[in-house]
Amino acid sequence: MGSKVLIVDDEKLMRISLESQLRKEGYNVKSVDNALDGLKIVKSEEYDVVVTDLRLSGMGGIELLKDIKKYNQEIIVVIMTAYGTLESAVSAIKEGAYDYIAKPFSTDELIIKLQRALHYKNTTAEVNRLRKEIQAEFEFSNIIGNSEAMKKVIETVKSVSERDTTVLIKGESGTGKEKIAGAIHYHSNRRMGPFIRVSCAALNREILESELFGHEKGAFTGAVKTRRGRFELANGGSIFLDDIDDVPLDMQVKLLRVLQERTFERVGGEETLCVDVRVICATKKDLLEHIKEGYFREDLFYRLNVVPVNIPPLRQRKEDIPHLINYFLKKFVSQYEDALPSVSKEALDVLLAYDWPGNVRELENVIEHAIAFSKLKGISLETLPEYLRKLDVRTDLLSMNLSNKETINLQDALTEVEKKLIQWARQKANGNQVKMAEILGIPRTTLRNRLMKLQLFENATS
Repeated sequence: MGSKVLIVDDEKLMRISLESQLRKEGYNVKSVDNALDGLKIVKSEEYDVVVTDLRLSGMGGIELLKDIKKYNQEIIVVIMTAYGTLESAVSAIKEGAYDYIAKPFSTDELIIKLQRALHYKNTTAEVNRLRKEIQAEFEFSNIIGNSEAMKKVIETVKSVSERDTTVLIKGESGTGKEKIAGAIHYHSNRRMGPFIRVSCAALNREILESELFGHEKGAFTGAVKTRRGRFELANGGSIFLDDIDDVPLDMQVKLLRVLQERTFERVGGEETLCVDVRVICATKKDLLEHIKEGYFREDLFYRLNVVPVNIPPLRQRKEDIPHLINYFLKKFVSQYEDALPSVSKEALDVLLAYDWPGNVRELENVIEHAIAFSKLKGISLETLPEYLRKLDVRTDLLSMNLSNKETINLQDALTEVEKKLIQWARQKANGNQVKMAEILGIPRTTLRNRLMKLQLFENATS
């Protein structure tokens, strides 16, 4: 069935003629001679386009337009107007009309406008659909974590979203910095504006400057036309600069100016451009150390670090792993089957024991891999990638990440490891000291002495 068009015109011959000719073109057409009846029909049936005369007896075309837009913004309105009232037609466009057509006009001229209007309507509907999908991706509910560290992150993000404050997100690769940046943007008053993402690490110095600030035609070899940069494209919205630590020192000066004044010039240009943009940055490195080493400007750091958001690595919030597993199972399974596959205890033990150097992104890939090999029988040790199947869970209980350590107190470390092992044994033995001693391979008297020394005695049973 063709697109539905409603014609509102009190000139009978015009109305009948348009209705007949548009039907021949495949449109589903209805016509009425007054605005009130037109409004009733629009509210009782779904119409794609309303073509209305500007001057009508009783309620005029402008009033009809306003009421239609109040009822449904997605309905396209085209205004018919006599030559002498073009100024009023322009006013109608300001009120939300898609276009106007001056009388007298040919049917072909109206059909062209209808085709353009319907294309615009379909494109707008698709853009809105995609925007809703993107916004759903960045809902707070998709930031998974019940650990205290993640609760603090979510609380900070919710607090800062509605403000235009500059945010610096800190975290290792794969921790979800882009998801946090998206949540900030899509819960702000800029949510209907663009969200422009730039990976500063992926571009060399020459390309990065042009990407950020644009360039004029002839600014350098290959600049065959003027090009807008990411800051211009982000006007009215937010720009997310990932890996800000990779921006060269000389370009940091220009970036500092944008943060301070919201002005810049394109590469090779002289005109000063102004932008209204919120800046969100992310780094996987310690910028204070970068400052000491001479790689990052201190004044730029304090401009960026207005509100810091620190995302902990997955190894520091392992209590969130079961929740993340469930989230990814729903993400990858829902489109194929109704029930989520179960996760065996052996597989879960490995997933909890592993240190996850790739963080949440690595866990997501592992779950997708496991589902691909599960054959609807659930997630087992056999469905995990080979490097995880080879993991010695018992040895991994003693593992620790020392990559960021310069010194360590050996006695404190040994005490912490001993405490973890006893707590692990207590959990396995449900607190029974005899079984705990057997699991740990030590005499029961030795276990009791260690429980007292580590102040764990009260939680164990005889």
